[in-house]
Amino acid sequence: MAINNDTGWGEDFNQFYSASRLAGTGHMYDWDALRRIESENGKEVPTGRLPVVMFGAKVIGWLPYPVARIVWLIASIAALVLCVLAWPGINRPMMALALAWSMPAGLLLVLGQDTPFWLCFVAAALLLMQKGHPRIAGVVLALCICKFHLTVGIAVLLVAQKRWSTLLSAAAAGAALLAACFLIEGPQWPLQYLEAYRQPSFSPGASRMPNLFGIGYWFPWPAAVEVVLAIAVIGLLWMVCRRTPELGMAGAAATAAGLLLAHHCYANDCALSIPLVVFTMQRGNTPWWLKASAVLVLTPAATFLLTSSKPFLGQLLVAGFAIAAFAVEARFPATPLLAARPQR
Repeated sequence: MAINNDTGWGEDFNQFYSASRLAGTGHMYDWDALRRIESENGKEVPTGRLPVVMFGAKVIGWLPYPVARIVWLIASIAALVLCVLAWPGINRPMMALALAWSMPAGLLLVLGQDTPFWLCFVAAALLLMQKGHPRIAGVVLALCICKFHLTVGIAVLLVAQKRWSTLLSAAAAGAALLAACFLIEGPQWPLQYLEAYRQPSFSPGASRMPNLFGIGYWFPWPAAVEVVLAIAVIGLLWMVCRRTPELGMAGAAATAAGLLLAHHCYANDCALSIPLVVFTMQRGNTPWWLKASAVLVLTPAATFLLTSSKPFLGQLLVAGFAIAAFAVEARFPATPLLAARPQR
C-alpha cells in the first residue's frame, strides 16, 4: 500500500514521475493530462519543475511506479552521502549523524523530494571551486535549476567572493538549459508554467512555510515585512561570504539563506539548514547559546512546531537561528578548517 502511495509515501515523487512521462509531449503543464496520471498513484499536485528537469528524469517514467519509487529513494540516499563526502571543510561524521537524525531529511526521502540532488550539486560545486575548477563548478551549479527558487543565496556568494568564472559558466549553462525547455515543450511553456504556478494547490499553507514569506504572513503588511527581512538576510550573507575564510561555511550560509528567501518551501526543506548547523557545532569559538539553538533546530522541535497550530514559533526558530549564525560569523569569522585555493 505504501509503495502505491496510498499513505503519502512518495507524495512529491508522484508529481515527478507523472510529469516526466509527459515531458516532451507539449502537455507537461496540462492539468487534466497530469492529474490523470497522478491519480493512478496518489495525490494530484501541479508540477513546479521546468521541462528540461523532467525530461532529464524521463527514465523514471519508463519504469513501473513501485520500481521507480525505490530507484528514486536509492538515488536520493546516494545524493545525501555524496553531499557529506564533498562538502568542503565540514566535519563529515557530524554531518552524517545530523542527516541521519534530522526529521526534515527523513521527510525528503519519505516524500520523494528532489532536494537531496540539489544539495549534492551545491556540495560538488563548492568542492570544485575549492579544487580550482571554477568553470566546471559553474556548470554543476546550473543543475540546481531543478529547484531554482533556492539559488538566491548561491548567487550572492558568487558575487560577494568575485567568483566571476563560476558565475558566468553557471549563467551560460543555465541559459542553455532554459533554451532546451523550448525545444522540449514548445514556445508556450512559460505561459503554461505561470498558469500552473497560480493554482491554489501549487503553494498551499503559506502560513507554515519556514521562510521570510511565511513569517510575513502573520503581519499586517506581509510584503513589506518580507522585503525588510530579506534585505537584512542578504546583507548579513554578503558579509559572511566576504569575511569567512572557509568556502564550505560560506556555502552553508548561502544554502540556509536560500531557504529563508524562497517563496515555496516547507518543513522538509529545513534540511537545507543542516550544513550551517554542523558548521556552528564544530566551531570552537561559537557562543554556547548559538550552539544550543543549532541543536534545537536539528531536533524534531522545528518540524513539530511548523506542522502544529503555532507554526510561527517554528518559523522564528529556523529563521532566528540562521540569522544569528550569519551575524556571529560575519562579526567573528572562524579560523579556516580547510583553506580554499584561489579562484582561477
